[in-house]
Amino acid sequence: MPETDKNKDQLFTMLEVAKIVGCSKSTVYRVVKDNHLRAKKKKGQAKLYDETLIKLVRTKIDDINSSKEPFQRISIETLQKQLDIKDKQIEQLNEQLKMAQINLNQSQQLALEQSKKIKELEAPKETVESGEKTLKKKSLFDRIFGI
Repeated sequence: MPETDKNKDQLFTMLEVAKIVGCSKSTVYRVVKDNHLRAKKKKGQAKLYDETLIKLVRTKIDDINSSKEPFQRISIETLQKQLDIKDKQIEQLNEQLKMAQINLNQSQQLALEQSKKIKELEAPKETVESGEKTLKKKSLFDRIFGI
């Protein structure tokens, strides 16, 4: 914001300074309190300050932003590393899930084959037993009636 002679003589309230700088009124108040600034003039209950307050608030905001930047960069890097680790864990779990599904499929196929073989083994015994019973009946019938 270019400074003119008019701006140097102009006085601002805390709210006006906050709007010019683009911060909250509480930030302006904190800067005034930390730097023990006194108002240049009072208009009713409003305290009026000159452009030095604007400069102080801008430097304070710049200091805050510059101090946050390395922390934010470190935080982003840390979060990215954590995401990479989680991605690897998800891949491992997906592989384990695939293997479990394959094992389950194989065990179901084996169980099905076993049940088929058991039925095959039991089926001839039943036919043999029933065949013997029919033979006994025939032979008994043959004995009685001689057919």
